[in-house]
Amino acid sequence: MDDLAQALAREARRLNLTALDLDTADPDALHRLAHVVLTELAARGLLPGEEEVGCHAAPRSGAH
Repeated sequence: MDDLAQALAREARRLNLTALDLDTADPDALHRLAHVVLTELAARGLLPGEEEVGCHAAPRSGAH
């Protein structure tokens, strides 16, 4: 299992979320998990997102 999957699973457990209770889950917990997922995907260059100064996970410019 890769690091991203482990980190997301850890966050879901921390928020007491499982795939079995999505219909009754706390909306704030779902929002927090969605935020973590989207932020991590953006940091890996897989989705658009805010670039952070010094972030080594950001995709490299094609100009190099």
